[in-house]
Amino acid sequence: MPLNNSKRYTIRASYNYRGKHINDNFLNLGYNYKGNILKKMTSPELWSNPLQIPMYKQLESMITYLLEYVKEIKKSYSIAYDKNTTRIN
Repeated sequence: MPLNNSKRYTIRASYNYRGKHINDNFLNLGYNYKGNILKKMTSPELWSNPLQIPMYKQLESMITYLLEYVKEIKKSYSIAYDKNTTRIN
């Protein structure tokens, strides 16, 4: 009998990890660039044509994905960051 999603087990964080990160306060993590990169950097005249807005949103999502992927690479190969951190700006 297969398990449905509500009965799957989740892995708890270790006591060591919870001890290191119990006082983490993730405020002021920088500029919220998701969905705002092209809109802030380009002219409003580009966004006036409603037929081109889906193309710009597609480009926006690709740029956002690229930035997030670079952050993952930075975490993977840096010895200064914990692998589970979310504080890389």
